Amino acid sequence: MKVLKQKVEKIVLFCKSYDKDMLRARRMAESVHRFNADNIPLYISVPASDLNHFKQCFGNIPCHFITDEEILSKSCQVYGPLPKLFPSDLLQQLIKLEFWRMGFCENYLWLDSDSYFIKTFHIADFFHDETTPYTIQYLSEDLFGFAKRTNNKKIINDFQKLAIHFQELFKRSGALYNFGSPPLIWSCNVLKSLYEDYLRPKNKTIFDLLQEYPCEMQLYGEYLLFSNTIPLVPVDPLFKFYHYAEQFFEEQMNGESEFSLSEKYLGVVMQSNWAKLPEPKKPPLVRLKNFFCKFGRQINQGIRSIRKND
Repeated sequence: MKVLKQKVEKIVLFCKSYDKDMLRARRMAESVHRFNADNIPLYISVPASDLNHFKQCFGNIPCHFITDEEILSKSCQVYGPLPKLFPSDLLQQLIKLEFWRMGFCENYLWLDSDSYFIKTFHIADFFHDETTPYTIQYLSEDLFGFAKRTNNKKIINDFQKLAIHFQELFKRSGALYNFGSPPLIWSCNVLKSLYEDYLRPKNKTIFDLLQEYPCEMQLYGEYLLFSNTIPLVPVDPLFKFYHYAEQFFEEQMNGESEFSLSEKYLGVVMQSNWAKLPEPKKPPLVRLKNFFCKFGRQINQGIRSIRKND
């Protein structure tokens, strides 16, 4: 019996999601379905425990579901068991970095659940030529401009500290490039080289690397600069990324809209750490009970303190 080989796509779309972001992921998938002119396949990875809920929620929206466990299994076959108490935020980064091992594609555009397209897009939007994908690389003028206007030096300092940390890893000096603001176009050849040409000779695992250098976006970009695995053709972010609520409201006050944004961007990212629905207030009796519990703990602490002093 002849076994059919799986088609390897030139590029696919990839999203790592989970139950709390399910509705945002659905919005993202709906926007892909609406604007995907070249029918680029969409893969969504979720925990196995969330898979049925996602399938029910998405209904007939075209996409391919895979589980986090499938990707992690491929990774563990190479590196060994996942370290105990591996942080959940690094686990998400790991899944994004190791998706290439599934063998679905030569390149992938990874999106977060809180992003969505606002206009028609094509495969050519992500490539410099037939084989060379663009790489998101820029100097953060937009974010730094916002930081200066709001006198928030921490934004600038945090990024500079992060960027220098990764420069030191690959012994590079010079401009502090930002390789973030998803969606990002990643080459499977670059990630394969990270394993074969960098980690394996050093007898290191991707688990070790992420714990020492916890930012998958800077890791990919700085490694590409270091390795020259593919030509690096830089482009500015593909989506308008609102890192902070104040940033969004400022631009809304200046008349920004999806229509005007579509002249420059393919989509929008409303970072979910601030763009989330307010939680419903607890019933009055529950709030009252919580108040008295807290008040009681404070009284007990005061009594213990007095007795200790006596």
